[in-house]
Amino acid sequence: MNKLNETLEQRGNRYGSMVSNAHFTQELMRMTLEFDKENQLTDVHLECLHMIYHKIARMVVGDCMYSDNAIDIAGYAQLLADYIDGDKS
Repeated sequence: MNKLNETLEQRGNRYGSMVSNAHFTQELMRMTLEFDKENQLTDVHLECLHMIYHKIARMVVGDCMYSDNAIDIAGYAQLLADYIDGDKS
């Protein structure tokens, strides 16, 4: 087994199937866009939410006890808070 296949197998074991993760994440994104009727969410909002949803999907579909996902969620939430509070870099 080559290194790429090894990595993909390890990630699949940790996070669950890519198909299930994609479906879960994109369903959350569709709901977000549906409720953002006035298009107030910027690209930064949308990308932070996307990554938070992605990490949530990994927790739900895969290993819910892998703390790295929760740490990543906190990190993306902090980046979004910083953006909202004026640090637009």
